[in-house]
Amino acid sequence: MMQAPETADTTNFAKFQTKNPVVRRLIDRFYQRLRSIVEPLGAKSVLDAGCGEGLFAAVVARRHPDWRIVAADLDREGLRRARALLQASGIRNVHLVQLDLTRPLGRACYDAVLALECLVEIPDDDAALRQMVQVLRPGGLLLSHVPERYWRPVLPGSPGTWRHEVRHGYLEPEVKKKLEHAGAEVTAVVRTTRGTVAVAQEIRDRCKGRSLKVQAALYPLMLGAVWLERVGATWGPARAMLVEARRR
Repeated sequence: MMQAPETADTTNFAKFQTKNPVVRRLIDRFYQRLRSIVEPLGAKSVLDAGCGEGLFAAVVARRHPDWRIVAADLDREGLRRARALLQASGIRNVHLVQLDLTRPLGRACYDAVLALECLVEIPDDDAALRQMVQVLRPGGLLLSHVPERYWRPVLPGSPGTWRHEVRHGYLEPEVKKKLEHAGAEVTAVVRTTRGTVAVAQEIRDRCKGRSLKVQAALYPLMLGAVWLERVGATWGPARAMLVEARRR
């Protein structure tokens, strides 16, 4: 992945790395939005579409052991890692499934669908969105996080592409139009991640594989970047959006 909410976020949506404060803040932002919308309705069924290594599904499952969570992805290696994570955590209410998200997923099966970094990786994103909306019950929530079309790295030499991207990102009107065609109504769009967090994340990405001492030295930098962005001490355009929509 790559960015986060206006409060904090990740620059590289590389399927959630737990020890990264920026990514942890992003995951918590997703969780709080999901809970605030879905829980008051008594909803308990969630599809994590494009779940990667299953970290977000594990967070939700751990906090809501009575919820039914299906975590789906086409990548076998990601699902293998997700299975290991769930087994190590003793989590039993997540069902892992290898799925092509552009194929039929069912109808009116879930209260919420999460698509937290996968749409830029799917060639036929329109087909995927149609399936995600159809699998929702009427009024169900689709929560998606996508990069802005014109995002760029902050530091010279940082990667200028999203992991496995087939498109560079989206414009807000484009996302709204795609969701409307899929049968959903957009209820909120929140811009995420700006310069402070982006710089910290890009520095951290460059230091991956370095010694534990170096990694430990970077940890306060990441925490500081999260805090600064949370209080508005940042700059530049937002680099991603958190999009909320309801099935009509």
